[in-house]
Amino acid sequence: MKRKNIIPYRIKQARISRGYSMGELADLLGITRSSISQYELGTIKPSDFIIGQLSSILKYRVSFFYKPLPENTSANSAVYFRSQRSTTKKAKNAAREKLSIFREINNYLLQYVDFPKANLPVFEGYNINRELSLEDIENIAMQVREFWQLGIGPIDNLTAILQKNGIMISVMDLNNKKIDAFSVWYDSIPYIYISTDKYSNARLRFDLAHELGHLILHNNVFNNEDLENKIIFKRIEQEADWFAAAFLLPEISFEKDIYSTSINHFIQLKKKWKASIGSMIYRCEDLNLLSPNQIKYLKDQMTYNRYWKKEPLDEQIPLERPFLHKQAFNLILDNHLTTPEEVLDSIGCDAEEIEEYSFLEPGTLQPSIPENVIRLKVTSTQNIINFSKF
Repeated sequence: MKRKNIIPYRIKQARISRGYSMGELADLLGITRSSISQYELGTIKPSDFIIGQLSSILKYRVSFFYKPLPENTSANSAVYFRSQRSTTKKAKNAAREKLSIFREINNYLLQYVDFPKANLPVFEGYNINRELSLEDIENIAMQVREFWQLGIGPIDNLTAILQKNGIMISVMDLNNKKIDAFSVWYDSIPYIYISTDKYSNARLRFDLAHELGHLILHNNVFNNEDLENKIIFKRIEQEADWFAAAFLLPEISFEKDIYSTSINHFIQLKKKWKASIGSMIYRCEDLNLLSPNQIKYLKDQMTYNRYWKKEPLDEQIPLERPFLHKQAFNLILDNHLTTPEEVLDSIGCDAEEIEEYSFLEPGTLQPSIPENVIRLKVTSTQNIINFSKF
């Protein structure tokens, strides 16, 4: 049987996704940086021993390094990071490679199932030279609600709404607390990635709505180089924040709930709208629903009670969970279309990592332990009563 060839880029992809430089990986392998470079360029072929070491250190299965690349390896849009400006290029590159791997998991499942098609409204007339006003974004957010027939009240489960309309969502460990979330269009499929550091459902929902804003407002407008511009970056982040607030808290209905400046009143509103107290205060400020003094009072209360980092109800309101991949994996495994081992070998990741990417129950892809088929032998001596014990 002809042996498969190593795919050089897979070595680079595995290294970058784990956040290693060439020099760092070379030190772990006990070889030179030049050797790593040549492996990744394909000018020399790593030995079976080195491949085994790469698999062990980078935590990818050996099959990963032989897996052909997808036909299209570049995104159709810029990657929009909800992150601090200080986030390093290294961290963003690692996140991009994780994005690519989740996309390959998605493509693997598409061999067996059909996911909902992307169903996002398209808004014409926006370009890189035109800034959107708060009023523009208020109108767009309401049109999105109308397009999806959501009404004007609180959205019960935003994750379910987004997935129903063809947006693929993954929750992953980005190993960087400065990156909250990011989004991208790939092969006409919109993706949103949320960090596992999200500990609050309200903040999770705001991040999802923020990324939805990027997918709708900024698709085919900016490239990755544009986003390196501080002015453009600040502008589109503001627009996505405005969209998230307008989408989650429509002015026409939210303003009717603002009749008290008690912090306890806003805690009760959090139960209804499933939005953070902080985001509701800023929403009141943007819409001029409260006076500057009232806004200052509420912000002071947030500071005094140390609510900016952890609010009341954060631990009581359960996190929304992505479910599309979980349903797909359960469907193909329950119908014996494949086995957990075949899944792991085809995708090339360990079980725990795929379970995290796709929000599966821990152990879903772990090999099952067969029931005990061993029995004790029954001998005649087992039936003899030893009277010396009496």
